[in-house]
Amino acid sequence: MLSLDFICLYPEAVREALQRRRETYNIDEILHLAEQRRGLTTRNEDLYSSLKQLKGQVSKADEQKRVTLNQRIKATERDIRRVEMYICDVETQLQLQLLNLPNLPHQSVQEGDNDSNDVELRRWGEPVPFHFTPSPHWEIGKRLDIIDTESGTKITGSRFVTLKGLGARLERALISFMLDVHTREHSYTEIMPPQLVKPVVMQSAGQLPKFENQAYLCSSDTLYLNPTAIVPLVGLHSDTILTRDKLPLCYAAWATAFRREAGSPALQPRGLLRPHQFNTVELFQMTTPEESYNALEQMLLHAEAILQRLELPYRVVMLCTGKLPVAAAKTYELEVWLPSMNSYVGVSSVSNCETFQARRANIKYRPTNGARSEYVHTLNASGLTVGRTMAAILEIYQQADGSVVIPKVLRPYMGFSLLASAQH
Repeated sequence: MLSLDFICLYPEAVREALQRRRETYNIDEILHLAEQRRGLTTRNEDLYSSLKQLKGQVSKADEQKRVTLNQRIKATERDIRRVEMYICDVETQLQLQLLNLPNLPHQSVQEGDNDSNDVELRRWGEPVPFHFTPSPHWEIGKRLDIIDTESGTKITGSRFVTLKGLGARLERALISFMLDVHTREHSYTEIMPPQLVKPVVMQSAGQLPKFENQAYLCSSDTLYLNPTAIVPLVGLHSDTILTRDKLPLCYAAWATAFRREAGSPALQPRGLLRPHQFNTVELFQMTTPEESYNALEQMLLHAEAILQRLELPYRVVMLCTGKLPVAAAKTYELEVWLPSMNSYVGVSSVSNCETFQARRANIKYRPTNGARSEYVHTLNASGLTVGRTMAAILEIYQQADGSVVIPKVLRPYMGFSLLASAQH
């Protein structure tokens, strides 16, 4: 959430920053509501002052005047109730307007609204040419009997996948490998959060109200299935003032994500690319404002380390303003090479949300110099999306005989080096 004080002090700067996102937002309505609230608040304070004066006169008044004073007191109390009702209504409207605003893009982010405006920063590894016609991962998975899309559809519906045998083991191996690297080498604390979250937690993370139609709601309990592990991690320290020595807080969490509509519409909803349910390992940090952009670069390297250990070719892209997530001021995307698409596909978004989520969740820290508490900066990164990473492994490591070589770093978790159709 943006600071209302900042919007009122610098409306033109906010308007220009939001225009860089290539969307239209009604700042004038927010300014009007804020002015209304100020006027009503002043009126309410004046009424309370009058009420206090009237009550102070009662004990000194004679009986006849006391009747008049009591009538005026009742009338003033009615006015106060009416004004407070108006204030409550304006507050609700103002809050809704503020919740619909996205974060302001960082000045370093390229302006634009499509892939051509993204900035490619670097590439790692080169796609190796095949000396045979490669198969897409969903065909490899079916041939090896490790990915079953038909049973997923039978059990739940379209875009749900069942992993079988060594496919399930490969998914589990990837999760364990990612968590081991992030916790043992990158010093993140592992968290296993709840899979269901309250609406207020979804709102704090920036998922509501914008993405309400993409979320799965358990209506009888008014709880949402996690769309990402970042949501409960934001809620972990809501309404908290941290001491400076606790920062940065660094968490790594594995969770199953549930999304009614996942990923880019341009991506084929085949196999493991755009399911409604998928596993992901997420990284989350809370830092001081001064440290957050160094932390962003650090988290990018942490996510890259997984792809490098798996020896998967990838590129790093800085998203343009029009493609930024709602909560993000700046976002990098890691895209792995996928032969079936003949292009790079996103497996990680690495974002600095600055104070956007912290304001919503009310997460602050107290500086060591005794100054008043400030909002922390929150950052997140996928480390990585497991299903798409598995898809890349199956496609890149496939062999002419239909088998798949297991990346070296996963062999201790799998117990073998080659995935073939004869195995179970």
